Amino acid sequence: MNLKLSWSIFLCSLLFLCSFSSEEHGKKLESSSSLLWKIEGTGVHKDCYLFGTMHMIQKDRFYFPTALQKKIRKSQLVISEVDLDDLDDQMKLMPYLTLQEGNVLDFFTEKQQDTLLNWAKEEFFLDKEAFLASMGKMKPFVLLQLTTQMSMVGKVESYEMSIAKICKEEKIETLGLEGLEEQIGFLDALSKEQQAEMVIEAIRDGDKAVEMLRDLQDMYLRQEMDSLYLIAKNEGGTMGSLEQVFLAQRNHNWIPKIKAWIAEKSCFIAVGAGHLGGEEGVINLLRKEGYRLTPVKI
Repeated sequence: MNLKLSWSIFLCSLLFLCSFSSEEHGKKLESSSSLLWKIEGTGVHKDCYLFGTMHMIQKDRFYFPTALQKKIRKSQLVISEVDLDDLDDQMKLMPYLTLQEGNVLDFFTEKQQDTLLNWAKEEFFLDKEAFLASMGKMKPFVLLQLTTQMSMVGKVESYEMSIAKICKEEKIETLGLEGLEEQIGFLDALSKEQQAEMVIEAIRDGDKAVEMLRDLQDMYLRQEMDSLYLIAKNEGGTMGSLEQVFLAQRNHNWIPKIKAWIAEKSCFIAVGAGHLGGEEGVINLLRKEGYRLTPVKI
């Protein structure tokens, strides 16, 4: 497994692996039809931008124009959901990916174990013994993102890793809106039953998830931020009940940090596109604080 990419891929899995409301699918809200937004207002004296990423996107749909890269290179501070330096540090990542005791099968019922082990045999050619030897200490969410990664091996790009590369080249400071422990904390707090069901849902709906990813990518490239938010908000399955924590609560937590940073430096803020739109999206929350956010064509 490529650990440098696995965290970004996992985050995207949270956005699209579960079912979504077909009634909301494809609905375009013009108010947030842009990937890039300029932030202006009292206390903001340098250029600051908010950009919506897609954590996992096929290489042939990866849109990263020179104009956007220039804005990153001119920034004094690049802010993402977690510090980009942490995504490149395997020693920091591993404790959040692995179980401290027991093995991953402890999360599943006997029937669910059969489903999981059949999947491992079909996808990885692993019997139970080999599965436990290679994946037994991984947390359930690692299996969750693997269900998607298998169909995308060698075909995926990451905005986070591409932005991180620019930051290293230009020696730009990076910060995270939350730490790895915060980002994974809400999943660790789920019951074993909830975590197991998320994995089983992903295995059962694997083909559907890949199809939905294509739809999300099309929506992303059309820069329909509110539509992406509506899908995340209205998704069903186990993840549906976590929308308030995964999106809204985190968005509210980020605003004080964003306000402090944009008052001091030229900032480029890159977060998942699902966080931008909606009443409790980052765009609207910053506007409620008195800032002007205007779309920037890229």
